[in-house]
Amino acid sequence: GQNIHGEGPVYSLLVPLKPPPGHSFHLELGTEQEVPVRNSCLRVELECMCVREWWLGDMLCFLHHPESKTMRSQEDSLLETFCANSYLDVQKTASWLQKLMRAACAAVPWSATCTLKVLPSKRFCKLKLTNAFNRSLFIELILAVQQSNADTFVSME
Repeated sequence: GQNIHGEGPVYSLLVPLKPPPGHSFHLELGTEQEVPVRNSCLRVELECMCVREWWLGDMLCFLHHPESKTMRSQEDSLLETFCANSYLDVQKTASWLQKLMRAACAAVPWSATCTLKVLPSKRFCKLKLTNAFNRSLFIELILAVQQSNADTFVSME
């Protein structure tokens, strides 16, 4: 696409979100009168991990060990960082991705031929890549969740 300010091309990349172990995503579509894409919510639920706990022993089940301090802090951290009332919050998730990208930009030694900057955005992670000739291109990382159909994704806008 073209940037609305005419500064350079915009490339939109779909970034599929997957729930971490012990969690699942459930897409709740809007009612028939509503446009489903605009009024959909993504509920985050805890899942039973007892089989993994028993076989691998690498984690406790979030669902069946709520008394464990470690489990509560991990659960609270995920739900507080990314959710509002058990629903994935797009702004919180985009903010987290922006912080991650800023850290990656700081850690990668860019050459003198280009610079990468994370731009402010409430719904996406927007990046600006500028070359040595001061030409820029923009990249939008759009968060999306895969529906039950393997080829269908719903963007979190």
